Amino acid sequence: MREMSAFKAENESRRAHGDSYFVRVKKDIGSKNEKVDLWYKLVSSKEEFMTDIVLGSTQPRHKHFFFGEKESYKLIMHPGMKGMSASDPNLCIWFKKEANQLRHVSDIQISHSKEDELNLQKRNYEMLPICLSKFGCGYCKIWLLWTSTHLMRLTDCDHIQKELKEYTEFLAKTPDDPILRKMVSTANFRLKDAQLREEDHARDIPGDDLVYTKEFLALKQTELKKMRFVYKRYIDLDKRGRISIEEFATFLREPLSLCSFLRQIFALALGNADTQSDSSKTPIFNLAATLKAVSVFCMLSSADVLRFIFSCYDVKGYGFIDRAAFYDLLELFHPRYQDDRVHSALKEIELPADGTMQFVLFESLSRRFPHLLYPAFRVQDKLRKKFLGVRWWKRKLEMYCIAYQRVERDKKRESEIESMERKQRYEMAEALHDEDRDFFNVKERRRKKNRSTAPSR
Repeated sequence: MREMSAFKAENESRRAHGDSYFVRVKKDIGSKNEKVDLWYKLVSSKEEFMTDIVLGSTQPRHKHFFFGEKESYKLIMHPGMKGMSASDPNLCIWFKKEANQLRHVSDIQISHSKEDELNLQKRNYEMLPICLSKFGCGYCKIWLLWTSTHLMRLTDCDHIQKELKEYTEFLAKTPDDPILRKMVSTANFRLKDAQLREEDHARDIPGDDLVYTKEFLALKQTELKKMRFVYKRYIDLDKRGRISIEEFATFLREPLSLCSFLRQIFALALGNADTQSDSSKTPIFNLAATLKAVSVFCMLSSADVLRFIFSCYDVKGYGFIDRAAFYDLLELFHPRYQDDRVHSALKEIELPADGTMQFVLFESLSRRFPHLLYPAFRVQDKLRKKFLGVRWWKRKLEMYCIAYQRVERDKKRESEIESMERKQRYEMAEALHDEDRDFFNVKERRRKKNRSTAPSR
């Protein structure tokens, strides 16, 4: 109790000075004998964000034993939960901090009942897969609220607003307190800075990847639920919340030699910076990132897929690729040119003398030898079948084409109206100019006439 009181006093002091402090999770995870509370620290630095949490047992022979040091996890273990005796809990929590991850844990909650679980599900919390009763604790489960790392300033802004409200209430009670005045002033400055950063991010980032997918495809809640189900049931088999390119290729039943192309699909939707990893086996794509990549790639037309493939090798956007890049492309889709049709096609293809290939030639070759780029279209077809079905995507593309044609038609109509208005304004200005000129000529003729009829002196 004395140690807890000292910890709370120090924590309140850190909070009062505007430093990062700990927050207690509302409900405990206690065992049958004692109550155990969870505390987590509020931070604003990306390097300090928790990007993964794994529950494990302290006993090596336990079904859920996990040793995370080899995978750069750090250990949290309560002294009374080492499982030294049969009645002691044997729970340890492993966590990881990686600054380059797409999401991080922004809140932790505990559920003790079915009602708690339903409430947390409605608030978009995700449950860790193992019940704590498996480790000798109470019958409860840990839930995490994941937030996109790009939206860090949004949550930070909310946090600062709460701080400012509390400081303002304290200052109203003791208006002469110089420390409180300084704290309010500092909180106001931090809030303005956070809001400015939030606006900067809003210009560049369309929002959370899951929100982007829902708005981009105009998804109903049931459709989004189906896409979630496919990811969680058939791709994220180990329930870790992230997948690797290799796992994505396995899900599509595509050869691992196609992993570099699959990575380009994610890069198309997320940007190159969010798809970098040391190995294709490194799990870096969460649910939101995967669904965004699927939605963007599946909405590409055949012509768009060709441009996308070409752009993968025309990185600098020069409008052409060299002979080596073209052969690399064929090697990617047809390892070691095992297909006889590829051999025969290569014999018939005549590249320009300078060894470069413009997109027009690339497009004509794809029509002439459609099997050369068939694997790319096969991947798109498989994704459409597995996520919502080919008919659904076809209908969505038709609706998009209708909407696009309507927008183009409206633009053309506006352009015609503007052109007509410009013509009318020109004709009106020309008519006014002619009237002024005629009026000036009439006055000039009258002046001359008056001069000629005037009596001479």
